[in-house]
Amino acid sequence: MYILLQHNKAVIKEKDIYVKMKKPFFEKKARIFAHRGYSKEYPENTALAFEKAIELGADVIETDAHLSKDGHVVIVHDEELSHITNGQGKVAELTLHEIKSFDAAYHFSKDGKSYPYRGKGITLLTLGELLETFPNQRFNVDLKDNNSVLAEKFCEIVIKLKAEHRVLGASQHGKNLSYIRKKIPIMATSFGLWGVLGFYFLFRSGLLGLFRQFPGDALQIPEYIGPSHLANGTLIRMAHERGIQVDVWTINDERDMRRLLDVEVDGIVTDDVPLLEKVLKDYPVA
Repeated sequence: MYILLQHNKAVIKEKDIYVKMKKPFFEKKARIFAHRGYSKEYPENTALAFEKAIELGADVIETDAHLSKDGHVVIVHDEELSHITNGQGKVAELTLHEIKSFDAAYHFSKDGKSYPYRGKGITLLTLGELLETFPNQRFNVDLKDNNSVLAEKFCEIVIKLKAEHRVLGASQHGKNLSYIRKKIPIMATSFGLWGVLGFYFLFRSGLLGLFRQFPGDALQIPEYIGPSHLANGTLIRMAHERGIQVDVWTINDERDMRRLLDVEVDGIVTDDVPLLEKVLKDYPVA
């Protein structure tokens, strides 16, 4: 075994298999990814949902970010806020002050009739507030806007709060990921949309064996796209041989969880944190 340096990334060569040096984010297992917090029981992407997920043992909080009109990184999934708040408009067209005036729990209801968290002062968070409120928690932050300014602001905040080791930068958009990798090389990143499709194409075509190095650290994928089975055991094994984590979303059924854990996925994104916590008792960490 010996260590090489390629493209400013440390790798290990052993038996002709190149394995990336593990990023700090992965020094502890990342198995339970709480989808927008404990969103089954609490308003998604709010401090309350994040707090409850952490209490239940989530390893990572999976969340999302958009850029406001005045340049703040806002933690929210939907671009249009009327779906979850009592306000209207897109994040990019509103100031942070306007966004903060909205009730982030307004539409949350388990039964479609009662709205238990309305009027409780629950608002959306900024990225800075998120990282400061939960200083010991790991986060998987998906940059939703195809906007390099969002990536710049995201990196500025992560660096300022010294959170590089506990944030995984994710996005469908390759230019966001490229910026993060250049600005914060130590930060773990996902594959973008085209990166995922390219990896799967190489796998299906039999050409994956010719490629050892990929810029992303985590393949974050659905189990299937149409008839294409992305999260199959052989693809997962080949990803692992290249030092790539495989996380699958969004899984809320126990049988599905067990099927994926049987083929050794690394993490599962779920709305039902207690269910996955229970299932994982049958899959102890080696």
